[in-house]
Amino acid sequence: MRMLSCIDRRKFIGIVGGTMACASNSGGGWFTRWVDDSDKPVVGIPKQWVDLRGEDVNRYGNFVLDLDLKNITPYMVLSPHFKTRGRTVNSLPPRKMWKKMAPTLKLVDRISCDSGLKIKSIVSAYRSPAYNRAVRGRSKSYHMSNQAVDVVFDNMSAWRASRIIRHYRDKKTGFRGGVGTYSSFVHIDTRGYNADW
Repeated sequence: MRMLSCIDRRKFIGIVGGTMACASNSGGGWFTRWVDDSDKPVVGIPKQWVDLRGEDVNRYGNFVLDLDLKNITPYMVLSPHFKTRGRTVNSLPPRKMWKKMAPTLKLVDRISCDSGLKIKSIVSAYRSPAYNRAVRGRSKSYHMSNQAVDVVFDNMSAWRASRIIRHYRDKKTGFRGGVGTYSSFVHIDTRGYNADW
């Protein structure tokens, strides 16, 4: 069972599904095929995003789906990548950075589940260096390394939500990262050491 969790769920289902379909269509012979459907359309992701940025939109959406988050959707994570500031358009993170977002998203999702904080939206996730400059982000922002999110909570002020998140960091989960309080959102990152602002 432990070994199965290391296999990509979609690929496993593709193998099993392909095996079953081929067995029934080929007179009982067993034939497996590897199905890579990582660019399969993701429910809730607008087609115009895919038209604009290509299949990596679906691939990143499927990466987020594979994290098995309860309170964060692929749409929430991807929508900040289509924002503009003036003439500067944000972008998806480079593929080599995708996995860096997983600890932050899992942490936010866990805190949401445990505390009752309801996530309304993610206003910022990865920022390209050009977009980070356009929004006047810090020069070494963890958004540029795909380790940070700015979250708006539906049922609580940013000030109160940040107190709960700091409590989880310092007393419960022991994650090491930054928590920043802004007027309408909370910044959360998993930088590896604690920082507050």
